[in-house]
This record gives sequence, C-alpha cells and structure tokens, in this order.
Amino acid sequence: MKNRLPALLAVVLTLVLAGLTSACSNKTAAQLRAEHLAEAGAEVVVAIAWPTRSAKGTLIDGAQMALEEVNQGSTLLGGKKLRLVIKDDESSLTKGRLAAQEIANDPEVCAVLGHLNTYVAYPASQIYERAGIVMMTPGASGQKVTDGENKLVFRSLPGNRDQGRQIGEYASRQGYKSVAIYYIKNDYGIDLANYFEQRAHELGIQVVDRRSYDKNGDNHAAIFADWASFNKFDAIFLAGSLPEGAQIIGDIRNAGITVPIFAGVGLDSVELLKLGGRQLEKTVVFTLFNPNRADPLTRNFNQRYTKRFGRPPDSHAAQGYDGVNLLVHAMNAAHSREPAKIAAALRATRGWHGVTGEHSFNEKGDLVAKRLVRSTVLNAQFVFDE
Repeated sequence: MKNRLPALLAVVLTLVLAGLTSACSNKTAAQLRAEHLAEAGAEVVVAIAWPTRSAKGTLIDGAQMALEEVNQGSTLLGGKKLRLVIKDDESSLTKGRLAAQEIANDPEVCAVLGHLNTYVAYPASQIYERAGIVMMTPGASGQKVTDGENKLVFRSLPGNRDQGRQIGEYASRQGYKSVAIYYIKNDYGIDLANYFEQRAHELGIQVVDRRSYDKNGDNHAAIFADWASFNKFDAIFLAGSLPEGAQIIGDIRNAGITVPIFAGVGLDSVELLKLGGRQLEKTVVFTLFNPNRADPLTRNFNQRYTKRFGRPPDSHAAQGYDGVNLLVHAMNAAHSREPAKIAAALRATRGWHGVTGEHSFNEKGDLVAKRLVRSTVLNAQFVFDE
C-alpha cells in the first residue's frame, strides 16, 4: 500500500490541476475543441455512431466507400486525409449515450454521422452540442431531434413532419377515404402516426382506428381479428420497424384483411423481403433511395458499390455515402474543420446533389423539399417509383 500512495497522489494532483486549469480558462469544451481544430492538422476525423450489425448496417459500407474516394482524390481541404471512427450503438439508449460520450471525449472529432433511432439520437445530440461537434443523423426522423435550440444538429433525411405529410398525400392520390394506422410505440412511430393523421384529416381521409404496439409485443393477431370483424377501411398505414414488421404484415393477411398496406421507412430493408414471404406482395414501402435513377451519379455509385461489396447498394448504404460526402462538401465550403463553420456551411447548402437526391437545409438543420421514394414489393423484390 505504501508503494501505491505516491502514484495515487500523483493522479489526484493531476486531476486537481486539470480542474484548476479548466476553471481558470473559463472555456467550454466546445470552445476548446474549436481552438484545437482551428490549428493545422494532417487529417480530419469524422465519427459514425450506428447499429453496425443490424440489417441497416450497410450505412458503414457506403461511408467507407466515400472515405476511400475522398482520400484517393485528395478532395478534402487541399489534400487532408479523412479518418472515420466507428462506434456501434446497438440501437440501445445506454450504448448510444456511451458511444456519444466516447466520441465527445476525442478532441480530434469535428463531426459525427449518426444515430439511427430517435430515442438514441436525441439524447446523443445534447452530448455532441455541449462538446462542440456537428451531428448529422441519416436515420432519426423524430422531430424533436432538430426542433430544439441546438446549433450543430442536422438531419439528412426528411423529418417525420415532412414524411407524414408526403405519405398522407400519397394516400389521398390513391383515392383512399378511410385508413387504419398501426404504429410502434416509440418516438419514431408516435411522431409519424401523428403527422400522417394530421395530414390525412386535412385531406378529408378518415382514420377509422389507430393502434400502437410494443417492440417486443406479440398480440398483433388479436387486434387485426378485431379490425377484420368490426372495421371497414380502404388501406392500412404501418409506421413500424424490423424485424417485427414482417410478422405484422403476415398477421394482417392471416386475419383475412386484403386492403393495401403502405409503410414508412422503418421497414425499408431487404431484411423485410427475407422475413416476409409471399404475404408481402404489393406492400408499399417508402424509402430514401431509388437505385434505378438514370442520372450518372447514381449509376456510377451503383456500379462502384456493387463491384466493391459484391451486392447492389440499399438506401442505408446510399445514406452513408451521401452523409460523408455532404460533410466533406461543407468542410470545403467552409475552408475549415471547425464545427461552427461546418454547421454554417451546411445551413447555407442549397441543391447539393447526392445519390439520394438534392439536399438543402433550413435554419433548424432539417432538409427542405426532399422527396421520399415509393417502392412496391412485387415477386419478392422492391420495384421503385419516384
């Protein structure tokens, strides 16, 4: 014990001195990061926080491909190297906060691409804001992520307010007069169901019933049996997630309900096709990426990605690719890796063209006028239609 005392005292003294230095400087963590990143450096560090082993983990592949192209072309800030730091948040609130804090503790990180889930992204955004790091989520569509006072938080997909409006307008164009809503009971599902119902009401569509479910619940069949017996509607809107979304669609069909089903981007994954079988036929799933677009950028991306990974890209790979390239665009526009300058450049971005479409941001950090893509399951494949 005597031999350990000097070492323990040294640790305590170091912590005390660090605290005194911080107190005397009166500088926040964000200010200290900004000063550090304003200095010359050989590389730029961007973190990715995502459920890497999920069905939507292909985002990492798209981001990695963008990294390779940026570094090969020396297109970042006059030739600086880009480095990605990848954290697996496992779609867990606890793991997500831990990953965000680990990222915040790294003074080299200027921006983070993440998280997938709103219930993870929202608390993580508070950590990044305090640490002075730009956050851009390619997956969390819950409105509260960008509706606050944060200055460094952005979203590279339409928020639920916009998604609900677009999906409601789709239902109106289809001529549906009455719909039922089934949604997952979390930030994503509640938010999207509310905004869809609001727009449906404005367009004269009656919501005859809406029911929620827990992520691990299994009472879907009983609810759909009630619907089949006591309700009449033209279609069902499913604001759900995977993997249970495939079972839900199967339970709807097993209850004898044959009306059209249309689903939000939570079901946008080839995993749905693997799990759902023939009962998915003609289900409409909204997505963020149309791989069949004829523009050269998308065509070249598809070819390079397929050659690199041995399979065609999905929307999550495209979001990862666009996310990294959009951050690189903002850094080059700002001529800096300082987070505040990157954020200012993102807010000034108008009509930046990526493989998922055009990107323009408003003051809240939300995308403006980015359209969802409609895909329909036909013969166990997604068929896309703008």
